[in-house]
Amino acid sequence: MPIQYRTMTELREKTASVLRAAQRADVVITGRGEPKVMLQRISKDEVEGLQLLESPKVRRLLNRALRDVKAGRTVPFEKLLESTRRL
Repeated sequence: MPIQYRTMTELREKTASVLRAAQRADVVITGRGEPKVMLQRISKDEVEGLQLLESPKVRRLLNRALRDVKAGRTVPFEKLLESTRRL
């Protein structure tokens, strides 16, 4: 579906309508003829993913994992599966 354009006034006066439109397609909100923000659909899983990425602890773990990969400290997937089967 093509992008829809709505004004700040429409957003303020017809919020429910603009939000319904954003559930069907991306909606660009304009102010004085200039794009200001874009509303996009988002799933619960996407929100959870974003929240995880904002977590300092998760970021530290991901950075550590990336350093391990760059340093060659990895285990082949097949070996990992074998070790979990033995548990």
